[in-house]
Amino acid sequence: MKAYDTVKHVELEVTRDDLIQLMRDGRQVDFVLPEPKSDADGYMTWDIEFWSAVDERKFVRTYEYKGRTLSEFNHYNIYDMQTDFDPTKAKEIRIS
Repeated sequence: MKAYDTVKHVELEVTRDDLIQLMRDGRQVDFVLPEPKSDADGYMTWDIEFWSAVDERKFVRTYEYKGRTLSEFNHYNIYDMQTDFDPTKAKEIRIS
């Protein structure tokens, strides 16, 4: 899949594992979603997900909706990433 590196200004061919390694190396991965997404309770709606690593096995996801950064966030361990980190659902992938 294609991702745009906003620091180096190049398009890269990446895999899911490549993106996880980039986060471990200190980069942030942004998923621009094709349409807004809501949680199961309808509490929160977002259209961009920001993923970053806390350390080798812990990750955090923050959110944006219509240009406004939301205060909510979620923590994930490396095993959670198998189900929750899904770049195939993104309309656009950015690496910052």
